[in-house]
Amino acid sequence: VDDYLYQTQRQSDVMYNEAGEAIGLNHRGWFVEQIDPVTGAAENIYNAAPYDQNFFMILNLAVGGNFPENTNNGGVDASAFENGQTFQIDYVRVYQCNAGNSDGTGCETLREGYDDLQDALTLGAAPIPTLVAPPATDAITIFSDTENPSWPMWDCCGGTTPQVVEDDAEHGSVAEFSILDNNGTVLGFNSRGFGSAFNASEMTENGALQFEMKVVNAPVANPQWWLKVESDNEATAVEIPLNTSLEGVNHVTGEWQTYTFRLDTLANLGLDLTAIDVVMIFPTWGQGEGATFRIDNLIITPDGPELPDAEPGAQELILFEGTANPGWPLWDCCGGSIPTEEIDDAEHGVTAQFVIGASPTVMGFNGRDSGMQFNASNIVNDGVVQFDMKIVTDTADPATPWFFKIESNGAATEVELNLNASMEGQEPVVGQWQTYTYSLAALASAGLDVTSIDIVMMFPAWGAGEGAVYRVDNAKIYAPSSNDNGNDAGSGAATGNVMLSVFENTVNDTWPLWDCCGGTTPTIETDDAEHGATVQFEIFNNNGTVLGFYNRDSGQPFDASAIATTGKFQFDLKVVSAPEAGTPWLFKIESSNAATAVELPLTDSNQGVAPTTGQWQTYTFNLLDLQNSGLDVSAIDIVMMFPAWGQGAGAVYRVDNVVFTDN
Repeated sequence: VDDYLYQTQRQSDVMYNEAGEAIGLNHRGWFVEQIDPVTGAAENIYNAAPYDQNFFMILNLAVGGNFPENTNNGGVDASAFENGQTFQIDYVRVYQCNAGNSDGTGCETLREGYDDLQDALTLGAAPIPTLVAPPATDAITIFSDTENPSWPMWDCCGGTTPQVVEDDAEHGSVAEFSILDNNGTVLGFNSRGFGSAFNASEMTENGALQFEMKVVNAPVANPQWWLKVESDNEATAVEIPLNTSLEGVNHVTGEWQTYTFRLDTLANLGLDLTAIDVVMIFPTWGQGEGATFRIDNLIITPDGPELPDAEPGAQELILFEGTANPGWPLWDCCGGSIPTEEIDDAEHGVTAQFVIGASPTVMGFNGRDSGMQFNASNIVNDGVVQFDMKIVTDTADPATPWFFKIESNGAATEVELNLNASMEGQEPVVGQWQTYTYSLAALASAGLDVTSIDIVMMFPAWGAGEGAVYRVDNAKIYAPSSNDNGNDAGSGAATGNVMLSVFENTVNDTWPLWDCCGGTTPTIETDDAEHGATVQFEIFNNNGTVLGFYNRDSGQPFDASAIATTGKFQFDLKVVSAPEAGTPWLFKIESSNAATAVELPLTDSNQGVAPTTGQWQTYTFNLLDLQNSGLDVSAIDIVMMFPAWGQGAGAVYRVDNVVFTDN
């Protein structure tokens, strides 16, 4: 452009092993997806196509409308021409450069940097070929004393070159990684393009991923440390805190420590074990400045340690259930009161009662002073913190927000959330017992060290609680059974821990039913035995409307940032009466008063299917995909599902199990 070559693209350059099998790309350029006409299987072709043929310029007048095969028994959609169209062309000019025709370099436009990814060269979208190995039965050593050439050390984005250095007599040569700034990077071992992905599928039952790490210099920010494992070119990935290993330990600067993760745990969190190709260990993205750490004896083995056999109750902590736990007494931080045990209704019996006076305070259960910290690392993947609470007397201002707070390791880490950020998503109601549940995995992702939990609190906002009297019962940290996670039974139930229930059999007061522009009032209708009470939406005409759940007036948008990488939005939908045939069905989610929004066809869901009239169908969207598409997940305030604007006349449809989950 203007005698300046500003962008270079080229075909992919495939890397092959000695057997002639494609194992990676030296350069990721363009590709062609070819469908086998016999098997229907897709195959990626990495040759010069489509640029191995003559090309033509086509000037096209596009008028819109429906495709001919869908309209007027195969004819042209006459409505597309109702207003007339004009196609005006000033000129079309084609120039030929007589220089560099053979290699496309052009007329002296080649310049320094044309072949540099940091300058003009642009990567394409070619899928990286993965050679899936047969299921392994023997352990693989990714690093032990020396670099495995099939699993080289790797710094994603920080610009450093990891080194093999000498450590102490016990460890000898180890892998050393450094982070120079807070721009963000992840580090580890990356096999893509260097060998086969590792197939650990035969090791699921007893296998483990294990390594030793020593932090030489801790990051300035003292962040959480993570393990991330990816498979099949990032088709699946799992990222979990290091302190959720079987050892359940935090790093101690200057000490070698072992971290072990069971393969079945990684698989249950969504990792495809058949093509493991990247293993990373790192401090939280953007918080690692100053870190230097070393890794040794990184293996994936079929002979991992068994989970420890727990004594009855060893994997749960009862804070209060009919009586106080002596190791976790009732606690008033700063107000000088003495919480008491009071009898409530027949269902709850003896409960813990807290009263707030004039002095600002927070209240709950304290295991710190007794030294009875709780290690929840063995149940972090499916465990919860849960309690029942009833406000007996409200604060002076009924609008005062109520909070849940959990601390660990002498307040070294802590997480504070609004009560309405629980899985139930409900605000407290004076005089009513309500259950509040928080996922341990989400709390860990938000920065909580789950290995040393020592304080659990529930309270009105600091300094605004005078006069409040409230009671707590059934307060515990435990792992519910797979059938006891607050979801409806059946295939429509949400997978993972529900972080926010927008609608499950009953309306969430902070997420009322909503018809944007059609003038209807959505209703609650009973459907089949599996779904029970559902939301029914109707569209009367084609003037245009969208429908769903509207949180914007509550002033309490949903902050999903703690589950942005693993979370999902999911709902069940059944079309009772369909609009005109061919009308697309859409999902839309908005945030921060429509400052950001994403709209997608339902066929872009994980299930990839369009609605079928008369059938319940589940639709799931990954929060990470929505975030990558531009959604600010920290302030979600509207979710909608609807037929395309102006095409919905006659539609009647029902929605149920509308939830945000952490897995």
